[in-house]
Amino acid sequence: MSTRKAVRAGSIIGACLWSGVVWAQTPGIDYQDMITTRSKFFGAENVDQRTGAVRRDRVIISWVTNASLAASIEGRIVLLDTYINRLEVPPTADQADLRRTPINASDLVNLHPEAIFLGHGHGDHADNAAYIAKLDNIPIYSSPETCAVMQADIQRMANDPNTANGGVKIIPDSNPIQCIPVVGRGSVPGSQVSNIDIPGGHEFGVIAFKHIHSGSVPTDTTFNAVPVNNIGDSRESDLYPPGLCVAPFNPNGLQGCLGVGTPQTPQPGQVNLTTTGFGNIPPNNLGGSISLFYQFVVCDGHHFTFVWHNTTGPLKEGVGSDPGLPSPAVGAHLFQIMDNLPETDVEFGSTVSIGFRTNGVRDPILYQQHIRPQIYVPLHMTDVAVVSSSLEFKKAYLETMFNSLRNQVEGVNFQPEIRWMVDPNDYLRPMVFDPKDDRWQNHDKDQRIGQSGVCH
Repeated sequence: MSTRKAVRAGSIIGACLWSGVVWAQTPGIDYQDMITTRSKFFGAENVDQRTGAVRRDRVIISWVTNASLAASIEGRIVLLDTYINRLEVPPTADQADLRRTPINASDLVNLHPEAIFLGHGHGDHADNAAYIAKLDNIPIYSSPETCAVMQADIQRMANDPNTANGGVKIIPDSNPIQCIPVVGRGSVPGSQVSNIDIPGGHEFGVIAFKHIHSGSVPTDTTFNAVPVNNIGDSRESDLYPPGLCVAPFNPNGLQGCLGVGTPQTPQPGQVNLTTTGFGNIPPNNLGGSISLFYQFVVCDGHHFTFVWHNTTGPLKEGVGSDPGLPSPAVGAHLFQIMDNLPETDVEFGSTVSIGFRTNGVRDPILYQQHIRPQIYVPLHMTDVAVVSSSLEFKKAYLETMFNSLRNQVEGVNFQPEIRWMVDPNDYLRPMVFDPKDDRWQNHDKDQRIGQSGVCH
């Protein structure tokens, strides 16, 4: 049985009630950089060009890369993961921007979010997080194990001689950042359901629990998933030729422009902001895979909700590295928690799983049968998945869903509206939702939100 707990943070300097006046009183904020960056992510039409405030009557979400999102929830900005795929040095002012991924770590800092949420601690999700939190004095919400990695990142960056950039200190000091554990250390997935209280107002609340990281299990002969052809677009090399980025750091020793992270040997203009050990440090070296599932609830209007999970595990078999696993019973309990959440309007969920080679997109489809979102937006489209392979995963998803519904596969009876994203076309393309739209009106959802206590 899962228990519910409240998770609260301390005060956040300069990131509370969120108006131009608040920002004007916050030292160290470059107004023009903030306005330019927020306009880049959320659309200039949604950003006050005098103060940098983002529309308070909308939820606006922008894809950064992989499973990373920037979200403005009624004007309050948070980051969901902080990783950037193909992190390249920005061009000088007199050059065209030919980067495949026109986002830099400084862009995430210049957004001036008030919090960072990490789905899990692997480098293709948590890179840059400690750096952003340190420079902007904001909290990270994650597992206790990943919080330990974040502090290790701070120590490493503080000790980095940064010789590629003339010895300039990457961060001002090695003092710890604020990292808030959402679940207990070493807990069994699903054993706790937490309400996260974000200081600064009650525009939204967050429900969180531990689920299971993606994993490979034997082929499920009862499901008949369509295989995924994990290949990229052959035109990639013509659009984004080698030479625009330097060979990046990769824990598996792979090199090339389309890898992950920042360089193992930084070039001028770059610093190493990768996550220590790819998110795994002693004593157990498994912290990176500890995975959290979040539901965000807007507390006014029709209680617009969205869920975000940056990995999708084999819950049917309950296979993973967490305590209590493997256990199909734990997996079934996680599905039960999803069944009992307030109804979800939009799901931002990982379509890609380590298990795609044996079971295609089975696991994302099974998650949907319990989340039952009105709209589905796929994530994790640039790592594990080959860059520009998004449409191959879409093909497998649609064919698997069609076959499952037609053949009445057990447990599959629901298909959401799909808003598929293709990299890099859909980076920084704002998705705008009106929380007061009657589409989100649902009496049962309102009751569940009231019972959960997430909007108090």
